[in-house]
Amino acid sequence: MSDAGTKRLFVDASVFITLAALDRVELLRELDGEVVAPRAVADEIVDEPAASHLDAATGEWLRIADAVDVAGPENVRHAASHLDVELSDSDDAPEFEGDVALLALGTTAENPVVVTDDKPLRNACKALGVALSGSIGVIIAAVERGALDSAAAKDALVAMDEVGARLSARLLRRAERRIDDAAE
Repeated sequence: MSDAGTKRLFVDASVFITLAALDRVELLRELDGEVVAPRAVADEIVDEPAASHLDAATGEWLRIADAVDVAGPENVRHAASHLDVELSDSDDAPEFEGDVALLALGTTAENPVVVTDDKPLRNACKALGVALSGSIGVIIAAVERGALDSAAAKDALVAMDEVGARLSARLLRRAERRIDDAAE
């Protein structure tokens, strides 16, 4: 495990799949912190090219964590209640979706950041005071760290919209301004 001061970046399937479609998964590696995908999230990443990117990153710079083992079953149930998800028990181990695992880990880890584009999960994180980022935040952080220049970052935003990230014109303009600010 990393030291206590290290951020733990819990990445959702939506972000990973979007970045894989752009062939930009390595931007997660550039973030400041330990990159973790809950097992439930990794299990959701089955289509290409995301599955191949997941296989390549796992063990290299991405850690897969079991939320029940790390956060504990009580915290998983607590997270599920905040997301209005009903858990089922199978062989004494709850089976649940990635959002529940992300919230459970985000509410129990030291220095957590949940990296998701999922609105209900983002709302639950905000309500519980868990730090957030998303696909756009990853792009902006890449500019801040010098991994992308502003033109490449803006191209990535347009490409995100083309692969299904559904960016409104308002959000796109705001993200472009934040990219410009990050580049300065």
